[in-house]
Amino acid sequence: MPDITTTDVNKIDAEAVDGLSGVSNSLAYKVHEIEKHFHNKSRWFGKLGSQTATAWADEDSLVMYRAISGNNVYGADANDEALIFGTDDLPFGTGVKFDAHMIFISALSVDTPYMFRIIYGSGTMADAITAGQYSTFPAMNIVTGSKAGGVPAMLMMPRITCGTDQVWIQCKCATDNATADFLVGGHEYAG
Repeated sequence: MPDITTTDVNKIDAEAVDGLSGVSNSLAYKVHEIEKHFHNKSRWFGKLGSQTATAWADEDSLVMYRAISGNNVYGADANDEALIFGTDDLPFGTGVKFDAHMIFISALSVDTPYMFRIIYGSGTMADAITAGQYSTFPAMNIVTGSKAGGVPAMLMMPRITCGTDQVWIQCKCATDNATADFLVGGHEYAG
């Protein structure tokens, strides 16, 4: 077995580590980011009572966001998408980057499978969808006539920039105008 030299170790772990400004893709940078992801602030958001063009979220709100389905397509009527985070929503007030990492679905109006799409980007929702800037996940009522089960589910999306990027959620199921009500949890990244 060859001897491991200081040069070899430096290739792995001597790169700068300083949050998001560290040397990208170094082992130290990646470990630091994982550490920051799991040991960081997490807060929950509901719909802002009077959403504006740029402010959509309210921390600790119990007012559910609502997404509305199309007929086997993502809801495309006016206001079918839920406006989650606008450009004026700085979820933690101090961060540079954030992500929506969990969803708590409180009610689904029909007992068939739903598919959700979480969309993120700095332009319009349509531009973000065209660019492939979204993740999808399924949900369904657990028992006929029940609510959605009330268990938070993980969301997968990249870090996005506070004050620049926005987040929307759409849903679809086999019933036109079916509804999904939920809250969203988020993480921040200091920079």
